[in-house]
Amino acid sequence: MSRPRIVSLLLLTTAGLGVLYPRPAHAQNPAAAEALFEQARTAMAAGSFDIACARFRDSDKLDPAVGTRFNLADCEERRGRVATAWSLFRGVLSELANDDDRKPIARQRARALEPRLPYVTLSRAADTPPGMRVRIDGIELTEGSFGVALPMDPGAHDLQLLPRDGAANQGSTFALREGEHRELPIRWVSLPSAAGAAADSGGSAPPFSPGGSRRRWAYVTGGVGVAGVAFGAVTGIVALNKKSTVDANCSDAQRVCNQAGVNANESGKTFAALSGIGLGIGVLALAASTYLWLTDVPARPQLAHSSIPLGLGVRMSPNLSWANGASVLAVDGSF
Repeated sequence: MSRPRIVSLLLLTTAGLGVLYPRPAHAQNPAAAEALFEQARTAMAAGSFDIACARFRDSDKLDPAVGTRFNLADCEERRGRVATAWSLFRGVLSELANDDDRKPIARQRARALEPRLPYVTLSRAADTPPGMRVRIDGIELTEGSFGVALPMDPGAHDLQLLPRDGAANQGSTFALREGEHRELPIRWVSLPSAAGAAADSGGSAPPFSPGGSRRRWAYVTGGVGVAGVAFGAVTGIVALNKKSTVDANCSDAQRVCNQAGVNANESGKTFAALSGIGLGIGVLALAASTYLWLTDVPARPQLAHSSIPLGLGVRMSPNLSWANGASVLAVDGSF
């Protein structure tokens, strides 16, 4: 003699229709299942839908029951997983008897969710090899699923392309909004191997390989730049001292100089020229060091489905000029 069916209890809340059904008496582990079910109801009332859904799901594993799945569908809808909720309501609808008072509710809830469902349609590009497999959120699909509008939950989804020739998987992500219908073309991009890339370049290594080579050259040119600036500063100080000697041994009014003034004037011009050259070389070397340092970006692997624009433009325009025996250095540029 079977036990009588317990009458369902419907609770209306401000968030919508919450359907909470007592569990049947028979279960594989009734105590644990009942505890999880009650804790799931408590979490639902507190608005902790992630916790509630997990507990409803675990309770159903211990004691499979249509009432638990009904509550799980309601919970999944409340946390935004409309496709999961729609599928659960349809499953409940197929399990309930025609005279069950929950059946019209399940039908109404499923129909109300249909306009909100996001769909994605996979398509294979013409240049993609046959036999391509796709894994979405860990679920593997074959080409039999291509061309079919598949309902999915809103939000981000992980996509993996699984070739049959042993090549490495190619991955991507895509996102869906409620009610969105999106076509997702599947294209396999053949990435050149390291050996092929070397052959295409004639076997010669690039002038700066990833991994810090440019940074090492940045140190070298930086050292040259510091030395050049230091040399230019020292010779510039000497040139200024020579100018003081010229001022002390020359008369501007008579425009004459003694021998010490003449010697100081000649050597001062030489030191001024050396100062300008040293400063020019130093600044240019420091600019080159800065460029090498900023452009030493480690190589980043790129997925076949996307391209990441990466680049740093540096333009330097040095201008070295002479006026009235003095050197003038200007550096124009943009980073």
